[in-house]
Amino acid sequence: MNSLTHNRWIGVQSAASRPSPFASVRLIRALARFVDSHGWIVFTAVSSACAWLRLRTFDSRHLDHDELYSYYIAQAPTLKQLLLLTRTVDLHPPLSYLLIRISFALFGVSSWSCRLPSVIAILCTAALVFWMARRIFTSLYGIIAVLVFWSVPFTYQADEARPYSLLLCFTALMLASWYRATEVRDTGATSRRWALLTMAVAGFGLLLSHVLGVLPYAAFFGAELVRLRIRRKPDWSLWIALLAPAISVLTYLPLFRSHAAILFTEQYRVTPMRIVNCYLRSITFLVIPLLVAALIAFLWPKQPQGRSQQESETTRLGSRWAALAPLTFLLGSLYLVPVAVAIIFAHTGTAFFDRYAFVAIIPISLTPALVLGLRTQRNQMAALAVALVLGAVLVLNTTGKPWLIEQLANLAPPRVAAFALNAFAAPPIVTEPVVPMVPERLQAALAAAPVVSDLDAIDPDLPLVANTGLTFLEIDQEADAELTARLYLLNDRQAATAIAHDTVFENYDRVKRVFPIRGQVAPYCAFIGEHPRFLALGAYNHPQGWLLKKLDRDGANLHLIGVYRGITEEAQLYEVTVLKATCPARP
Repeated sequence: MNSLTHNRWIGVQSAASRPSPFASVRLIRALARFVDSHGWIVFTAVSSACAWLRLRTFDSRHLDHDELYSYYIAQAPTLKQLLLLTRTVDLHPPLSYLLIRISFALFGVSSWSCRLPSVIAILCTAALVFWMARRIFTSLYGIIAVLVFWSVPFTYQADEARPYSLLLCFTALMLASWYRATEVRDTGATSRRWALLTMAVAGFGLLLSHVLGVLPYAAFFGAELVRLRIRRKPDWSLWIALLAPAISVLTYLPLFRSHAAILFTEQYRVTPMRIVNCYLRSITFLVIPLLVAALIAFLWPKQPQGRSQQESETTRLGSRWAALAPLTFLLGSLYLVPVAVAIIFAHTGTAFFDRYAFVAIIPISLTPALVLGLRTQRNQMAALAVALVLGAVLVLNTTGKPWLIEQLANLAPPRVAAFALNAFAAPPIVTEPVVPMVPERLQAALAAAPVVSDLDAIDPDLPLVANTGLTFLEIDQEADAELTARLYLLNDRQAATAIAHDTVFENYDRVKRVFPIRGQVAPYCAFIGEHPRFLALGAYNHPQGWLLKKLDRDGANLHLIGVYRGITEEAQLYEVTVLKATCPARP
């Protein structure tokens, strides 16, 4: 073999040993085809992994204050008493408590069985979101919707034993059933009995899960009106299925009467920036994936077409718009549900929290997949690229975050590292003034305060008073009998109204009568008359707490013992000494 032939042979061998770019493209196409051909298998794998990242503590985390309401009401001795408690104590429709009661009957009473209906509901919602995107386009676009779904920060609340996951699940089920029913009718088919029945059942479930269910429920009527305008013909069967669940609203009347007597702290009221922050937080972990999807969608090249193809495309787009216009209106309405809640709550002076935006997860999940699919004509490569970016960012924002922080700290200065980290999780916008944890005169004591983890070891002969019902109920549930025997919650409506402007915990004497609470509920003046020295646990400037501020105003001595880290989030432990009489003498 001469040298020229030898060199050519080596070149051929080297080229053969290098991976061909065409091989990589073929591999990616094969992966895309596999996902589209085995969509439900891939969905199960992806959603199981994402659910583990989000829900892995649902069986071990102790029940918080609101969950304990669900926990106790579901164990009411009779169904009649359960229904009474939902109208007088917790003010929610009864479905969530009934499902928890069934879970208790099947699996025993525990924190995980209390949360089980919510966990099942959020898993079903993920499946319905996948079904919707897959039905409209392909399985790959369904995976995009599922990855966006699990990336929305609100899903961290998905395993709470409260009605919000049920609200989300029944909204998604009603959406899928409505889409299926309209799809069957608009394509000329006749068999849609099950879709209409499922839609009616979902409507009942939606309205009987939460009072705020009326807002997504109303959105379906708006979408049907859009569809009526396009079709010029009413769909009477669908209207009947939509209207049937409306009778459930009658169950709200007692709730409204009880709600009207409650005063909520101004710090939790609706503000414009609080609404803006609610939406921004919903996409905190989606900045990069949404940018990638937007770039691909709007820069995707259009195929050159002849005149006949253009006419055919125009006709096709027209029919597609007729099919998607009601869906687009419906998703837009669901996305605006938090704004509608905020308007209602601003009018009624009700506290506003992110959990009231739960329904917006559905349009947030579906919209990127729908826009990408429309703009790229369901292109597999475009969908796979966005899905891979979504998966990578989701991992980096969960299990990969410690590794990412460590690597960035080693490779870049702190400012650069923080900027790079924010690319994967955008920082929140600070809109409210930061309230100090304690008054200025207690700042030095707070800075030097030791950590307290065992409340039993601190003056066990003194009563322990909780600053709010949050602390009281959680410690009462989790602490041992020795601690709960000296646990108190004090009530004073005048002080709660004047200092905290909040009476949410004012009815705990009634709660004490209907829940198996071991701690004591006592009037403020009666308690300090009998106990001039006691321990108080709570955050001094907690928005709903009035006790520590009233003691301070009444001249009591507040000695900061330590910072508590344990069952409850309120973290300051005080020794209180009442120096003088602050209440009128009792006859």
